[in-house]
Amino acid sequence: MTGKARSAGKQSPAGRRIKGLDATERAQQRRELILDAALDLFTRDGYANSSIETICQMAYVGNKAFYEHFSTKEACYLELLQRNTHMIFEKLYAAPDDADDTEATLTRRLLTMFVDALADDPRIGVITFGQSGGISPTVERQRRANRRQAADLIRSVWSRFDKGPAAAGEHLAIAVTGGLFDLIADALDQSDGELTGRTRTQLADDMTDFVLTVRAGMRGEQP
Repeated sequence: MTGKARSAGKQSPAGRRIKGLDATERAQQRRELILDAALDLFTRDGYANSSIETICQMAYVGNKAFYEHFSTKEACYLELLQRNTHMIFEKLYAAPDDADDTEATLTRRLLTMFVDALADDPRIGVITFGQSGGISPTVERQRRANRRQAADLIRSVWSRFDKGPAAAGEHLAIAVTGGLFDLIADALDQSDGELTGRTRTQLADDMTDFVLTVRAGMRGEQP
């Protein structure tokens, strides 16, 4: 057999499949394992008390694998924050559209779905609302970007039911989002990160009442 024939019969390391996964898929799997471990550790021990070495130990990967995906612990946290945020908004944007919805019923449904996403996996609420503040200016900028994304969703609901001044209010939408996020952070603080039972229902009710009160004020109505 010629050298050319021998090389043709072998797979390169990059193309080799292990347990059915090629190199790219294995790298993606390691990345998700690292993020899952970081989610557990940041929730349990806090961001400041979680080291890269401990994250790697929990993920069963070497430190080299961590740095193949993330330059720093902060970069890992930012990616985790974005993964959580994407998951929440994906659920909200996938909500079934009902032409018979009033603004009140649609607002309540979306906010209840938001609370449910946090309550179903308490780690998400802790990471997204309980620990992100004060980590770094970079994380704070990302939090602001996420708040603007939430404000855009709020404005899309407003514009569905109103035209003109009552549908505008970009700054009001950002302010409302800030209020909603503070209600979430306070509920998580009061319940030690567990949104269950009455706390879960009460939070959705409080958030809905807050948004609808603001909307009544925008229209010059009594709440």
